[in-house]
Amino acid sequence: MMGCGSITIMSMVFLFNTLSSVLGLVIAVVNSLALNEMSSEGKPLLILFILVGVIMFVVSFLGCLGAIKANVCMTWTYAITVLAAGIITITLLCILAGHTDEKTLAKNQLDAAWAQEKNHTNAMSILQSKLHCCGINGPGDYTAANLTLPFSCFYPNSKTKVYEEGCFSELTQFYVQVLKGSKVAGWIFLAIEIVAFVCAVLLDVTFKYGRRRCRTLST
Repeated sequence: MMGCGSITIMSMVFLFNTLSSVLGLVIAVVNSLALNEMSSEGKPLLILFILVGVIMFVVSFLGCLGAIKANVCMTWTYAITVLAAGIITITLLCILAGHTDEKTLAKNQLDAAWAQEKNHTNAMSILQSKLHCCGINGPGDYTAANLTLPFSCFYPNSKTKVYEEGCFSELTQFYVQVLKGSKVAGWIFLAIEIVAFVCAVLLDVTFKYGRRRCRTLST
């Protein structure tokens, strides 16, 4: 028979497993949506976040199953997996904070698009239409490069009103918003992983103590 402490720990395991599975799914979905908008340079990091989210979504069920069956092996497997996921999450968050610069991402993407634009490929059109901007720093970029302003630089249903804002500032701000969601979700996810790991270890210790006590009483 389980004591009050065991029941409390098991309830916490169920609670944080539920939160972990939901947030794991949210992280996978948020980063999947961001993946469509991210440049090729930033995609590997988001893919790793997606993988961590999916793994935690699946592994959370293992934690619940281990708690229900009072299975020490399952509980330890879950705890070790959560610990590994926590270490990976910390690493990804550090990389995201220290090595992923929104301005650099925007500059690299725009430089590549502008190089193609000068070869008359209209590579800037998608960005300009979506972000409501023109050129890298403004419409003057086209004049300086002896290029005609494309239709994507004009306001909808207008042949004279041009977007004055350059795409660099707009794309930088776009990346700030995209990565902000990943960072916030990642830190919340990490906090839940830490608590889930502690609860899993405590539950495992409780299971082992209960078994030893049963063996002692039986002898």
